Amino acid sequence: MVNRWRVILAAAVIFLAGAGTGAVVVRTYAPKIVKRTHISPPLPIGEDRRREYVEKLNRELHLTAEQRAQTEQILVESQERMKTIWDPIAGDVKDEYRRTRKEIWEILTPEQQAKMKTLRKGEKGEKADDKKDDASQRNCTKDECCF
Repeated sequence: MVNRWRVILAAAVIFLAGAGTGAVVVRTYAPKIVKRTHISPPLPIGEDRRREYVEKLNRELHLTAEQRAQTEQILVESQERMKTIWDPIAGDVKDEYRRTRKEIWEILTPEQQAKMKTLRKGEKGEKADDKKDDASQRNCTKDECCF
């Protein structure tokens, strides 16, 4: 009977340790994954980033000089194609983001709205190198909900 309780206790401890670890992992990495998968316009791949990517491929795959040059050209051409795909829909996507933010804003209490503003300010300050995400850049007016 005592061994049975030991087994149950051990299983409970293992379960709780797993749940705790899972919670920490989700809380740590989920925001980064969401941020990474957020749809945004294709940004021009700077020369440094393109070179860095090609160098990574070179280290992993041992590219020839010709393959490196071709890879760089492929990346340049891909970015140009992505821009032509994105340009016609960019306005519609931005409008939909604005609409969604406004609809969410409207269901929040005043206290929640104040907290949301604080959260947005915190997101803006996360990376000093990121582009500023202010209302003028998002083409919002004061009447619109751009928190």
